[in-house]
Amino acid sequence: MIKIILRFTREREYLPAIGLTLVALLIISSWFWSSLEILVAPPEYASAATTSAVTVSASVTATISCSTNATSTAFGALTSASISTASPNASTTISCANSAPGCTFYVKDAGNATNGGLATTSPAYLIPSPNAAFTATATLVAATEGYGIQAATTTAGSGAIFTVGARYLQTGDTVGGLVVTNTTLVSTSATSSGREVLITHKAAISASTPAGSYSDTITYECTAN
Repeated sequence: MIKIILRFTREREYLPAIGLTLVALLIISSWFWSSLEILVAPPEYASAATTSAVTVSASVTATISCSTNATSTAFGALTSASISTASPNASTTISCANSAPGCTFYVKDAGNATNGGLATTSPAYLIPSPNAAFTATATLVAATEGYGIQAATTTAGSGAIFTVGARYLQTGDTVGGLVVTNTTLVSTSATSSGREVLITHKAAISASTPAGSYSDTITYECTAN
């Protein structure tokens, strides 16, 4: 027996070619061979590799928070004979979560809307901050008008430690002057959690300071760097 295998390489040639080839082989087989087996094999295909891609995205939002424990602090009755410290001190807890550049804690004073200080409206008068020249810092002296704050950090919390701005990094009777625009109180350049800043308020008056009810509003704000 003679065996012949037919394999076609293109699908579009498959059906017409089978018919023509079979007829030719049958004629030839009748001439030369008593028996003939014909096998028809379909075309072989090569499969090409394919790829696909999936893009995965996500976002992380920085969370900045600052909370001050006291809503008010008081000097009581000021006297020209001494320098007064308000009670209680203000303690602010600051967190900078997911903020790689860190955050900044600002302080802003109400004063008389033009300059920082302790103000009264009747009569209209201002105990200037930190002194009559409105310099950045001043050492308070009894019988001389002046007012300002000091800032310090504690060991509370974790992560980056806050750096106190030079203006408010004071001790003793030296204070940093308050202004009516945001001024850096403390800052950090990395993430942190539950860090604490303590604020001390100090004031002095002279014998010529008008009697009256003085007040000031200090606003604190924290933002990501």
